[in-house]
Amino acid sequence: MLLGLVSVAAMVGLYTLASSTYGRLDILPPTRAILDAFLSLVTGRTAMPGGGHVHPTDHVGGLLAQGVTLQGALAVSTLRVLFGVALGGALGILVGFWMGWSRKADDYLHPIFILVRSIPPLALITYVMLWVGHGEAHLDIPIVYAVFTTVVIPTYHGVRDVPEIHVRAARALGAGRRLLFARVVLPAAGPSVLGGLRYALVIAWMTTVGVEMLMGEDGIGHLLVGGGLWSSRLGIGVDPAVVMVAIVALATVGYAMDLATRVVSRRLLGWTKDRRPW
Repeated sequence: MLLGLVSVAAMVGLYTLASSTYGRLDILPPTRAILDAFLSLVTGRTAMPGGGHVHPTDHVGGLLAQGVTLQGALAVSTLRVLFGVALGGALGILVGFWMGWSRKADDYLHPIFILVRSIPPLALITYVMLWVGHGEAHLDIPIVYAVFTTVVIPTYHGVRDVPEIHVRAARALGAGRRLLFARVVLPAAGPSVLGGLRYALVIAWMTTVGVEMLMGEDGIGHLLVGGGLWSSRLGIGVDPAVVMVAIVALATVGYAMDLATRVVSRRLLGWTKDRRPW
């Protein structure tokens, strides 16, 4: 934990040094500007050391006028991520176990799944809109799809790669098909399943930000666009500090959720341990 904090502090220090040395404020905004943008997006105003207040930048002011706040944008995006992981993860685990457990299901579904997973999630947005229209569903479906296709493969291999000696030992002790699945296959596949869910959480965040930037009207992706990521194409100024605030917020929330996932994994998989010999 201490080494992790040191590495983060070193990264912040290197960025501060680079922004002050490079001199391109439109690309590397100073740390103070990022902090001011953060305070503006959280409180609605930028505090001055003397107790007064200055008007936020045009981009921040426009975002605040629309009712956009950093915590609100993060809450919306986090809910989308959690929904996608819950539904897509559940479907992915079911299909992965089915394909790994049943040879017939594997023969039928594996070719179809390989074709389907080759489609990028963002490529589905336009087609999904033809079915469900412009609304929350057309943003959520690509996230669910991305999580689903990510979870299936590790679950499938977790079931298929159960050591044969464990299966033979269970059958020699009289274990039937159901008991074999519950007492041997499920625990053996657990690390692969939870590892897949951990990776799917990252994919869910990437997809969520993508769909929000393309078609969303709220969320952290919308905040990125409002901060000026595409503003240069529209002929207006860019506020890179807002973009950096959104990026840092994404990294922080993503790290916190990954940490929570690791804690849950250790509790659910108490019989596993770090097997590295070094």
